[in-house]
Amino acid sequence: MAKSEKSGQVVLLLFLLGILFGGGTWNYKRNLAIEESEPRPYRSYSTEQLDSLRAAYQQEVDAHTQRYRTASSRKVQIREGGFIDEQVDEFERVQRISQNTRAIADQYAKNQVQLDEVLAEMSRRNSESDSWKLFFKRLTKYP
Repeated sequence: MAKSEKSGQVVLLLFLLGILFGGGTWNYKRNLAIEESEPRPYRSYSTEQLDSLRAAYQQEVDAHTQRYRTASSRKVQIREGGFIDEQVDEFERVQRISQNTRAIADQYAKNQVQLDEVLAEMSRRNSESDSWKLFFKRLTKYP
C-alpha cells in the first residue's frame, strides 16, 4: 500500500507541474502578444538614436519654452482708431499676434509629446534590461 500511495503522490505532483507549466507557457505567450501589440513608435530605434532624439527634442522644447515666455509676456498695445477700417485693421493685427503665440505653444506641445514618448521608450528599455526579470514578469503577470 505504501508503494501505490507514493506513486499516486508522484502522479499528482507531475499532473500539478504539468498544469503549472502549461499555464505559465500560455500566460507568457499572452503577455508577449500584449506587449508586441502596444504602440511603440520608437521600438526599432537604437539606444544611440534614442539618446540623440531625446537631446534634439529637449533642445526644441527649451527653445519653444523661451519663445513662448517672450511672446506671452509681451503686452499688446491696442491702438485706438476712430474709423471702422482702422479698428478692423487693429483687430486683425492683434489676432495675428495672438495666433503666433498659439502657434508657438502648439509646436511646444507637439515636441513635448514626442520627447515624452522617447523618454518612455528609454525607460521601458531600462526596465527590460534584466532578461530574467523580464522572463518572470511575462510568466507570472496577469493583466
